[in-house]
Amino acid sequence: MTVTAVPPAPTVPGRTRRALPGGQQAVFLIVIALMLLGALVFLPQLRSSNYLMVQMATYSAVLIMALGQTFVVVQVGFDLSTGAMQGFVGGLVFLMVGWGLADGPVILLALLAAGAIGYGVHGLLIAKAKMNFFIVTLASFTILPSLLRVILDGSSKPVFSPALDWLANGSTIGIRNPIILAAVVFAVLWVVLNRTVFGRNVYAVGSNREAARLAGVRVDRVTMASYAICAVCAGIAGLLLLGSLGAADPSAGLGNEFFALTAVLLGGTRFSGGQGSLAGTVLGLLFLVVLSNILLLGGMPQFWIGAVQGVVLLAAVGIDRARRDG
Repeated sequence: MTVTAVPPAPTVPGRTRRALPGGQQAVFLIVIALMLLGALVFLPQLRSSNYLMVQMATYSAVLIMALGQTFVVVQVGFDLSTGAMQGFVGGLVFLMVGWGLADGPVILLALLAAGAIGYGVHGLLIAKAKMNFFIVTLASFTILPSLLRVILDGSSKPVFSPALDWLANGSTIGIRNPIILAAVVFAVLWVVLNRTVFGRNVYAVGSNREAARLAGVRVDRVTMASYAICAVCAGIAGLLLLGSLGAADPSAGLGNEFFALTAVLLGGTRFSGGQGSLAGTVLGLLFLVVLSNILLLGGMPQFWIGAVQGVVLLAAVGIDRARRDG
């Protein structure tokens, strides 16, 4: 039986399709461009196309995590375990490579395992058992690194995978493969969120969970699928991280979840749900990357950069709240 996404004349989902109105997104993009252009005058490193390419490739994994996180936040929630999942996938690949499996099955099984945790653990506990999403994902944030240390016996282990090495470090038509992969993931998820019934349901659930249920939306399934998408994106990011490091590490990925979540919120996706966009998330991450590079190349100690990014996030959320209240 086909489930109708929303009532015949939906109002709330229709108004909340974008995180920022088109004009505001354009202004945000102009601000980023002006920051970058201004920095080009004083920071010669940014004039190097190779440097910019390396930076884009480096942050591609975090962008993919942030894109998946956007689904979860739009439907009201967040996943604290994405960084831990990123490292855990590396441990799974280490095991499967040790078993002698080929690269193709290894990649597929690793992503299936990530999706199963997102759907069958996070989604199930949150949607069916009605446990708080913060508690569930915080538990995974603790459990997954512990399991990873058990798998790796507490130390970094080299992993040789030609496919992952090519994916993380190779190039195609002069463009680094992580950038291409991030673009493909963005395109696929954009279609899912903006051109499918499921995508409309994600916005409907985030806008008003009870109204969406009364309209025929399978709210629990939307929640479970959103956490599965988030986990698979974290798994893809984990494959990129493993390929770039060439080793599975017990601390791999930890901390990246907060960077990705900051990009999502800075891009206009609201914790209250029902409003957000993948384009806004890309802009949010781009702003953070440009800002951190300007500060770092300008001589600011790296330890301070996270504090500046946190202040920027507080300011952005505060301005957004004031605009809504006004």
